[in-house]
Amino acid sequence: MDHYLSITRRRSVWMVLTTLWIGVGTHSYGAVASLSTNSPPAISSKPDSTPKLQVRVDPRVELVSLLFRLGGNPEYNRAQVKAYAADAEKQFGQFRKHPAVELARELRKSQGVSYDACMGLAILLTGVSAPALKVPLDPWPDFLDQRWTAQSASNFVAAIGQFVKDTHFSEFIEGHRDLYRLTETRMQALMDKEGHLEWFYPFFGEQAGAKFTLVLGMLNGGNCYGPHWRDSSGKEELFCILGVWATDQAGEPVFGQDVLKTVVHEFCHSYANPIIDRHQSELQVAGEKLFEPVADQMRSHAYGNPQTMLRESLVRVSVVQYLRRYDGPRAADREIGEQKKAGFMWMQDLSDLLGEYEAERDHYPTLESFSPRLVAFFGQYATTFAQEQAAMEAKRPKVVTMVPANGAASVDSGLKAIQVVFDRPMRDKSWSMCGSGPHYPETVGKPHYDEQRKTWTVEVELKPDWDYEFWLNAGQYQSFQSDEGVPLKSVAVKFRTGPKASP
Repeated sequence: MDHYLSITRRRSVWMVLTTLWIGVGTHSYGAVASLSTNSPPAISSKPDSTPKLQVRVDPRVELVSLLFRLGGNPEYNRAQVKAYAADAEKQFGQFRKHPAVELARELRKSQGVSYDACMGLAILLTGVSAPALKVPLDPWPDFLDQRWTAQSASNFVAAIGQFVKDTHFSEFIEGHRDLYRLTETRMQALMDKEGHLEWFYPFFGEQAGAKFTLVLGMLNGGNCYGPHWRDSSGKEELFCILGVWATDQAGEPVFGQDVLKTVVHEFCHSYANPIIDRHQSELQVAGEKLFEPVADQMRSHAYGNPQTMLRESLVRVSVVQYLRRYDGPRAADREIGEQKKAGFMWMQDLSDLLGEYEAERDHYPTLESFSPRLVAFFGQYATTFAQEQAAMEAKRPKVVTMVPANGAASVDSGLKAIQVVFDRPMRDKSWSMCGSGPHYPETVGKPHYDEQRKTWTVEVELKPDWDYEFWLNAGQYQSFQSDEGVPLKSVAVKFRTGPKASP
């Protein structure tokens, strides 16, 4: 199974030099009996059991994405529809000093407004021609991220209204209507053929009058979000804001079956997040215990705290249950394996627990009614997990030295190889050197260990006066492992080359 790969991550594009080992680092805690081979109860076929779906490109999402793109947010600078991004740069690039862009830049710096916080506000706008908020901010709506404040949200909405006027934003939208229609049509066709929205109400519990809206984020690349909002009557609109990351030979968006899992994931947030949030105080201690050992992996996904990690856990296990139903147990098992690589080590046990939920729906009509079992699971699992992780930490390999040294300046650009020395023998043909973009070193040939498997070498070609950066292990890529199969804790590596040597 050993192989040497160049991998592109769909949701956060990284180049990875890695050998992937199958079945390494798995754990069975035995907290819950496995029900993974049982057939779940049938999905209702009643006409009202399938939510109505609207697929569209939303000018509000394009506007807010554009502002944070111009403001420098990395996650909004990953557009893959190149001609569209070029058109946006041509019309709006000159407005990087506009007050609305400056405010977006300051919001990220001072309040951490980024990722889903941006999209959570976008869906609350009444429109783009004269934007206002659909809901009052006093009392604070529980569906708006608290990285916003009432003052900052109001100021931002006022500023973007002026941006729309000053930049002729509406003309940009009108000029791309044909592209939007093509994009919408292609996504709608896939959902009509392969989407299974009828799964949501029976699995989570029906939300009367809920509207499902799938928005295609043309500037968002591989980043996707799942916000929702609720009007004064209590009716909800659930969003999947799906980044567009694949194009055809003409450079126009295309969608394959691989996006369906992401669509389900984002819609699941509207159900799972409120469950976790309602039980935040009961889950706090367990969340902190679980988060600490996997914090580096979680932060590599932009999940910076235990509550976000628990939300993602419930979302991701819900996707596993969806895949088990529609794609079979092998697909569910593959997904569990991927989630464990990403740091969600409890995914198998949590999936088994939800197997019990699905088998006992006469006792648990909704997932919220099952929440005491979820709380108990995380509490029990966290104690065992923390103990096992502490024992594993003593066995974890460590970097002893590097050439060039981590953080070094004025490194000779004629250096032909990067070397990493570990404190113990490492698993042969197994490594993950992760990164992307112009600051990732250009590698040559295949990396290798020495005979003792303590020194790892990769040949490189460096250029003068340049900053380089990469990771040893990151996120789901954890292939630097000891002989015992214990992964190296993620290491961020940076260095700068000196000027070109005089002839």
